[in-house]
Amino acid sequence: MIQIPLFKNLTLANIQKSDEKFVYFVAFLYCVSTGEVGGIDLIRTARETNYGKYTAAFREVYQLGIGWGYGVSKSLEMIADKVSTDKSDQLKQILMKLAQVIRLGDSLKSFLGEEIKSTLVSYSIVYERKLENQKLFLEMFYTLMSTAAFMIAANSIMSMLMGQENSEQILLMSFIGVAASMSAFVFMMYIMFPRDKLGYASADEDLKFRIKVYMTLGAGAGIGIVLVITQIVPTVLAVGIAGAPLIYPGLLARKMEQKVRQLNEWYPQFIRHFGEIYATVGSVGGALEAVLRSDFGPLQENIQRFKNRIKHRIEQKVAFELMSRDTGSEIIANGNEVISNAMDKGGNLNIAGNQVSEITVKINELRAKRAQTAKTFETIIIVLHALTLAVFGLMNKLTGIFYELVSTVDVSNDTLQLTPIDPQFMAMMMPAMIIMVSAISAMALKVAQGGLYKTVFYHVGLLIVIGSVVMFAMDAILSDYLATHVLDFVKPDI
Repeated sequence: MIQIPLFKNLTLANIQKSDEKFVYFVAFLYCVSTGEVGGIDLIRTARETNYGKYTAAFREVYQLGIGWGYGVSKSLEMIADKVSTDKSDQLKQILMKLAQVIRLGDSLKSFLGEEIKSTLVSYSIVYERKLENQKLFLEMFYTLMSTAAFMIAANSIMSMLMGQENSEQILLMSFIGVAASMSAFVFMMYIMFPRDKLGYASADEDLKFRIKVYMTLGAGAGIGIVLVITQIVPTVLAVGIAGAPLIYPGLLARKMEQKVRQLNEWYPQFIRHFGEIYATVGSVGGALEAVLRSDFGPLQENIQRFKNRIKHRIEQKVAFELMSRDTGSEIIANGNEVISNAMDKGGNLNIAGNQVSEITVKINELRAKRAQTAKTFETIIIVLHALTLAVFGLMNKLTGIFYELVSTVDVSNDTLQLTPIDPQFMAMMMPAMIIMVSAISAMALKVAQGGLYKTVFYHVGLLIVIGSVVMFAMDAILSDYLATHVLDFVKPDI
């Protein structure tokens, strides 16, 4: 069967080659190897970690090589053949290289030191390439969003002018088609863009946040239903008022995200300083005492808690884990796991601290570039969102005036049959358009930003409010102007 190269290479494995977890896994192997451990000890330690498929591969290596007596080098090669048929696969390559190093008796520390350097460089190159692709896709989304609005408007106008009896159905199908195509494009962006996992939250914290979201959704829905039934305000404004409560959990999530980003900025300085002092004094408590003489900004409180736990004889591995949970940062959790395991195996904490610091600095730098691009995208999307819904508001008003014109004055003939869309149907479609455009735009913004998914509620609520206000304002401003100045339409006296 003939295979098109583009689709042959467009797989999830190839799209997501910039694997942050793999970088930390190689860093973990290198930092443990600084304790001059042997190959068997290194594999035994690696099989007890939580690095997903990388841990699973080393677990199988240990089972074959040690448990079943195949030998470490042979089992590494066997598992390398099993994990992937692609010779460029990162896991396959490191397994094959490690098998040769162990067979020849070379230094694991030297080998893994070079590996972590090349892995970090490769990660940076792939991430930078993805950022360039992200810029192109975001520009395509601008175009798609603006085109979609005019596509719906054009289809509706043409259906009315061409005398189609199912104008409402054409409008509805256009709306559904545009919503499906934009949703598919956002999903494609989600697959191709880096995920950049930021939060390290427990199940209890996630449950508390979900409860807040459910409460705001319930409150918004209740308010919206009451406003629609009582007709206190127009329907489009009722949608905006109902969506406004979503801004609250979104703001909480944004505050949490900002705090985590600040902690990530201070973490490299702390872990480098801690590693240097620990390598000298050989005591976690003593190292933390010295570290706390410096100021590490918002991270200082977490370091103090870490020291108090160590002082009360809590195991250092547990103390590192609790510090990770306190900060709520995935980057800090990854770095702490590397340092904790290196400490357990007698690794050189000076080297380990510098290595984790270097990785964190590089990841923060790459994410800052992405945040800059996402900020520009956010500004453009908000403006484009307002303009798109202004077009829908204009279309709604023109449809109403056109319907009134055709209903009161006979402008049809044998050549031209006009079938305007029912204004009541258009009035029902406007809230759906506000919600659809707002939800898709908010998801696109979240995909472009990465980080905590919880912040998407802020943009959903904000865009719904902006869309409803713009549409209401458009209707109010054009209510008299279009009827009296543009169409110069006056109802005939009966």
